[in-house]
Amino acid sequence: MTSLDSSQPGGEPDVSRTSLDQRSIVWWGAALIACLAGVAFTTIQILEKIAILKDPFTTLSCDVNETLSCSSVLMAWQSSVLGPPNALIGAIMFAVLGSAAFAGLLGSDLRPGYVATMWGLAVFFLCFASWFMFETAFSIGALCLWCTGITTAIVVICAALTRVADRSGALGDGAIGRTVAVAVRTRVDLLVWGGWWVILAGLVWVGLAS
Repeated sequence: MTSLDSSQPGGEPDVSRTSLDQRSIVWWGAALIACLAGVAFTTIQILEKIAILKDPFTTLSCDVNETLSCSSVLMAWQSSVLGPPNALIGAIMFAVLGSAAFAGLLGSDLRPGYVATMWGLAVFFLCFASWFMFETAFSIGALCLWCTGITTAIVVICAALTRVADRSGALGDGAIGRTVAVAVRTRVDLLVWGGWWVILAGLVWVGLAS
């Protein structure tokens, strides 16, 4: 969020700039809350991963039945597809995005390139989480409740950063920037992110039910 003089010639406050900054702060706040929730969920997963590595027969707090079973998910190869546990990578991602959200909430002068990078990182994070949720439903055959919370948090972050990136002009005047700008003005962006979550939830339900 660019820190500019909020006064117009003649000493009158620039209402549009003030309104813009206030709306950005709201979205930065939403992103920060979602990041904190994500850190909490991933921390629980890390602790449960350690517990199950120490004792493969232990019962985790979210082992409800065969369908809702964190043990089945955490022991699958997909949960460490990049080497380290996904939860550890997720915690780092949430920390990075959360630091940006905190800085934005405080009114820091974040450069457009940095905001665009955070937006791209969030979208990539959601794509990875969506792949993992698909795998849990159709390959692993079990669902981890913490994974559901993590994915939901990422969707909120993507929605919030999309609004922030558009308001700050971080995505530029190219095809992506123009498309996002139109989506934000028509509120289609919120439908896209909400629809993403609904479609993903539907796929998970179908996968677990089959």
